[in-house]
Amino acid sequence: MAQKIAQLQHEVQNENSARFDDPRKIKVEDSMTDLEQSVNNLIKIKIAIFIASTPMREHILKLSELKSRIFFLQTIDTKEGKISNYGDDPVEYIVVYDKIWVKNKILKCEEEIDNIQEELDTFNHKTEIDV
Repeated sequence: MAQKIAQLQHEVQNENSARFDDPRKIKVEDSMTDLEQSVNNLIKIKIAIFIASTPMREHILKLSELKSRIFFLQTIDTKEGKISNYGDDPVEYIVVYDKIWVKNKILKCEEEIDNIQEELDTFNHKTEIDV
């Protein structure tokens, strides 16, 4: 459906304006009508999915936060020990959270994501929506 909407948008955008002496390849009004109907159908599908997913909403939100946490953990600077930059005298760095700690936290998040994703996949497989 998204591909159909994109195609219809493309048709309206590119065929709306034409030289007065050059016939259009399509009827733009029909494409616009079809586009509006397709968008309305997509909205109905999204609403049905939203309603059907209510029992799993907590899992969906948690999944999102776990992914954000992994991104955050990956940005923690874990350099430690004596490091020389560009030939300068070495500077000693110490950390509160080392690479191993960060890696273990990421692995725990990934494990939790996998478990949640399995539950969501099972739910999605069993759940039907009426549109």
